[in-house]
Amino acid sequence: MSSNFATTLRDPLPGAVPAEAALDSIVEDSRRWDSAFSDYSMQSGLVALRGRKGDTILISPEVAAILLEALRIGRLSGGRFDIGMHDIKALWNLASENPRVPPGDSLASVLAQRWRGPVPAADSFQPPLAILPDHRAVLLTDSLPIDLGGIAKGYVVDRISDHLAAMGWPIHLIQAGGEIRCRGSKGKPWAIGVKNPRRTDTVAGVIHLDTGMAVSTSGDYERFFLDKGIRYHHILDPRRGIPGNEGSVSTTVLCAKSMTCDAFSTAFFLMGPRRGRSVAKAQGVEVLWIRESTHGLCGIATGGWGARLDRSGLPGCPDEW
Repeated sequence: MSSNFATTLRDPLPGAVPAEAALDSIVEDSRRWDSAFSDYSMQSGLVALRGRKGDTILISPEVAAILLEALRIGRLSGGRFDIGMHDIKALWNLASENPRVPPGDSLASVLAQRWRGPVPAADSFQPPLAILPDHRAVLLTDSLPIDLGGIAKGYVVDRISDHLAAMGWPIHLIQAGGEIRCRGSKGKPWAIGVKNPRRTDTVAGVIHLDTGMAVSTSGDYERFFLDKGIRYHHILDPRRGIPGNEGSVSTTVLCAKSMTCDAFSTAFFLMGPRRGRSVAKAQGVEVLWIRESTHGLCGIATGGWGARLDRSGLPGCPDEW
């Protein structure tokens, strides 16, 4: 989950914590949460979740909040957002300087271990655990390492935003990788560029964010490698264990909380617009899918963006996509 945080502060309240001290405080917060939510650290609270089916384990309120949202979005996305991807991601070695295409037999073995039986049918969801109201987790499978990499960063952005407001900085913008959240008004909306997935020093659109809104982008350009001319990216299909290929090269999501946006950007990337639009409408979030075609990039957006999204330089995609 580790990520650098870029923060813009404006117009402090009287008596606010000095800017340098406020920024130092949120850096310390991010380090603490990074350790708490890492699936690789033995000091993480997630280690306790590597138990046996039926175990009931007390977890922190923070981890419980993240897991509840992760399970909700897992269900809404038909299992495309999955917190049980640790071993599959490790097989690809995408977080290192030496990623690799795993051998087919190794991938088959890890998938069999992940699902403990047949791979679930499309659009189904098999939760690996359940969360009780008293912050206890009931394990529904054996020894499954939990990976919060697709949602914890968004949770941390939300918490940092709350902390900055409490320190007297109610007007700010926070960016952590593809996660952005703004708070307060600077007299006009915050302008956020949507990266062009094939020319990342340019933008494919601009989003005008109002106070209290969050945006998250997932794309095949963030972490990838080329092997024999094929692009392998980090957004893996939980059922097949390979990079998802629903035609998307980038998915940008607008919603009220960064944690929700973080998880949905992955889910909608794997769902594509045909499956994703109805879910987005029901959940009150907006999505922009970008696709690469033989004619260049094109986009499909949900209907509620209005004037918030300027995609004048991005042509529309065919309706059948």
